[in-house]
Amino acid sequence: MAAALRAGTAWGLRAAVPELAFTRSAFVARKPNYAKPNWLGVALAFGTSAALWALLIKQHNEDVMEYERRQQGRQHKCTGCS
Repeated sequence: MAAALRAGTAWGLRAAVPELAFTRSAFVARKPNYAKPNWLGVALAFGTSAALWALLIKQHNEDVMEYERRQQGRQHKCTGCS
């Protein structure tokens, strides 16, 4: 983009090049302020992590119970039930 701007001004084609004086970037680079942490971001990060771990442990426990239930069903081999 910078090369196009230089070429545009060198050949007098300034009107064909979009004016960048009034554009704004969506991302602003600034130094992080370590004296004032973003507590909302910290809480969201830890809360999300805790919720995902709770969901993972709950699902694991349900899977273990289902596995044990199916294992007990396979071990039952009496002829009177069939």
